Amino acid sequence: MITHCDSNVGQQRSENEDASRCTSLADGSELVVVADGMGGHPKGAEASATAVESLVAGVTSGWPDETDGPEALLEREFRAAHEAVTDLATGEIKTPGTTLVAALVEGNTATIANVGDSRAYHVDDELQQVTTDQSQVQELVEAGEITPEEASDHPMSHVLSQAMGTADDLDVDLYSQSVSDSWLLLCTDGLTDPVPDERIESICLAASSLEAAGTNLIQAANDEGGPDNVTVGLCRTETG
Repeated sequence: MITHCDSNVGQQRSENEDASRCTSLADGSELVVVADGMGGHPKGAEASATAVESLVAGVTSGWPDETDGPEALLEREFRAAHEAVTDLATGEIKTPGTTLVAALVEGNTATIANVGDSRAYHVDDELQQVTTDQSQVQELVEAGEITPEEASDHPMSHVLSQAMGTADDLDVDLYSQSVSDSWLLLCTDGLTDPVPDERIESICLAASSLEAAGTNLIQAANDEGGPDNVTVGLCRTETG
């Protein structure tokens, strides 16, 4: 099992408010984490970094001794990270916030947790989105009020319904994904907004390595104008 994280400020931002980490755990499991500090809020870079550092520290110390399993561990540590980001709000008029998506990969199974609109994808012979965005536009899609095609350029497309540090009652979405001779891609919307899924899929399938995939995905976002910071976390399992 191999992992790779990469990040770039993009073409139109002066500061990178994304954060990521790829970490090997004591039993050989892998943890991949990606966060996107909320634009228009204070301390965006600090919020994303705080969420990632808190989650990595908590999972590293709690795994593999967590008797309730990976879902319980991730949910607990997401809530701890939420509190850590909330604590950054002292003296701020507007609350700092960040998205957070993480995959804990043990053997051929990935447990994925998500808050916000950063995403996890599974890449086998095609690209499949695993997570569902926690955004107001996604809620409109699910209610049948707009189509998925209308969602991409909707004026509320970046309004989150959940975020670390800002949610009154944090709702952590949890997923289980089988991974065998396949990839996981975690990423911020700096990739998925400018680059269509079809292009992301073709880049991943053509890449000779995770490093090449990360470089080429970020380049694709920048080729489309690089409107935002772009961050990817990649994991590939190999069963021989």
